[in-house]
Amino acid sequence: MSYDWSRPALTPILPCRKLIGPLKDMATEVATASAGLEKSIAKVTARTLGERLRLINSYYSNLIEGHKTTIPEIEAALASRFVDKPERRYAQELCAAHVLTEREFMAELEHDPRMDICSADVLSRLHASFYSHLPADHLCTHQAGGFTGIPVMPGNLRDGQVSVDGQTQHGPNADALPRHMAIFHDAFTPQAFHGDEKLIAAAISHHRLTWLHPFRDGNGRISRLHTGLYLAGIHVNQCNLWSLSRGFSRNKDGYMLNLRATDSPERVNAQVFFDEALTADFCRFFFEICLDQIRFMRNLLRLEEIDRRIEWLVRTTIMTTDKDLAPEAERLLRAVFREGKIPRGRIPEIVGMAERTARRRVTMPLERLNLLTSETPKGPVSLGLPGGALPFLFPSLFDPSIIGQEYGEQSII
Repeated sequence: MSYDWSRPALTPILPCRKLIGPLKDMATEVATASAGLEKSIAKVTARTLGERLRLINSYYSNLIEGHKTTIPEIEAALASRFVDKPERRYAQELCAAHVLTEREFMAELEHDPRMDICSADVLSRLHASFYSHLPADHLCTHQAGGFTGIPVMPGNLRDGQVSVDGQTQHGPNADALPRHMAIFHDAFTPQAFHGDEKLIAAAISHHRLTWLHPFRDGNGRISRLHTGLYLAGIHVNQCNLWSLSRGFSRNKDGYMLNLRATDSPERVNAQVFFDEALTADFCRFFFEICLDQIRFMRNLLRLEEIDRRIEWLVRTTIMTTDKDLAPEAERLLRAVFREGKIPRGRIPEIVGMAERTARRRVTMPLERLNLLTSETPKGPVSLGLPGGALPFLFPSLFDPSIIGQEYGEQSII
């Protein structure tokens, strides 16, 4: 079949009434479950944990593209320390750029909640920002054999055709792409929707953006970054307590299958349309992934389980790292996890010690280990999450498959 690629190719914006009803129910369930998860722990703790989960987003988004590293290697890359092996370093660089770009745009969204998330300008800046955090080699496209001589042109729309499978054309012609990006903005800007339809639009926009394939390289990562930004913009997962990329990666075959199944538009009365039923199928898959990851994190953050893991962390630390740390430190860590911030004056009461003893045996060792943080020397303390503590506190999230050998159970540093 010969397609008229000059025609708008992003419809249906939302599925028909028959198909959208069950999707509305799922969208409501996702929004409610995500909000409940954020309310289940103190806001300060949620923000601290959410910042650490940017490493998870980065790790899994790049794993989808076939590039594997470890969480400690990502942290090292953020500190400009890299391994010698070229492939591992390549993955490190990409993951660090992902973390920095996500952090930058989430901060911008928090500062300006009216950010025009679906505009070509924001998408171009997202792409340009990602590549600005990468070494010069990355300014050329990358294939299995290494970097090519083809410039990426960060922030600029592609100027040629693209084929994901090497045979069939993917997305619109390059000369029609600017118009399609304008259509994408008008069709999927969150302000065009109300209530549960915003979340359905977020799901569909993820597919439509991957189909548009607007840039020469980096489209998958940029699409996932954009969807995270979209969700936060409609007040879903604002604290980043669950990872969509983790869900996609753990069901990569289903993710790719659902993207590809929805990809092929058909021509009807001189217009190009996507199949409504397949679009609805992709939404269902998207929401199932969201719900799976929300449930996973809800179970992980149960307070009785957190208490048990804090006890494990403190006891291991005393045995292997800091014998000056008192066992009563468990009480303080449990309190800061629940409350977010604790005034220093309350610490002796919480741990059941005199002020000087509490400072010497609890507060100072925990701050030295970065398990407690404070904005000022005399200010309230909140939970710190150093890399070595993550496998103790969140073992099924920071499991051995992604932390490598750098972090073991023998020490938190």
